[in-house]
Amino acid sequence: MHDAGSARTASAADKAVLRRRYLEARAALPVAALDEARAAVRAHVLERQAESGWRCVAGYIPLRTEPGSLELLAALRARDVDVLVPITLPDRDLDWARWEPDGLGPALGVGAIGRADAVLVPALAVADDGIRLGRGGGSYDRALSRVGPRVATVALLHAGERVARLPRDPWDVPVAGVVAPTGWERLAEHTDLANRD
Repeated sequence: MHDAGSARTASAADKAVLRRRYLEARAALPVAALDEARAAVRAHVLERQAESGWRCVAGYIPLRTEPGSLELLAALRARDVDVLVPITLPDRDLDWARWEPDGLGPALGVGAIGRADAVLVPALAVADDGIRLGRGGGSYDRALSRVGPRVATVALLHAGERVARLPRDPWDVPVAGVVAPTGWERLAEHTDLANRD
C-alpha cells in the first residue's frame, strides 16, 4: 500500500522523465522547424485575438526552443494589446510586468494576471484533460489560480506535444486549450473557455 508521499514522489519521478524526453525532442528540432512552428503558432494566436477582441494578454518571453516568440508579443503590442509577462519571484510565484519591445515596465503584482482576457502558457506537453507538463516549479499553477473563470487559458505547443494523459498532482491547474502549429485546439472539459469569443 502506497501513502500519499509515495504517490507524490512517483508523480514527480514520472514528470521528470517526461520533461527530459520533451526537452530532448525540442533540442533536436532544426532551426528552420522552430521558425516554422513559431510562425504558425503566432498566426493562430493573432487570428483568435482579432476574432475575440482581447485587449490584454498575459504571455511569456520564450526560451530558445519554445513555440512562443518575441515576434508574437510584438505583433500583439502593434495591435495596441497590453502584453503582460511574468517575473519569477524568489518563492517561484509570478509577478507581472507590461512588455514592450524596448523593455519591461514596473512590476504590477501577482494579481495583475487577473486583468488578462487570455493567458498564453508555456508547456512541454498538455493532456486531453488540460493538465500541462511544465518545468517543475509550480509557478503557473499558482498564477492560473488567479485567472477569472471566463478567461481563455491556452498552452503553446510544438506538434506532437498534446497527449492523452499526464501525471497529475492535486495542485495542477488545467488549461482550456492548446495552440500548436496545426491550429487552436480546445480541450473537451473546457470547451467554453478555449472557444471564448
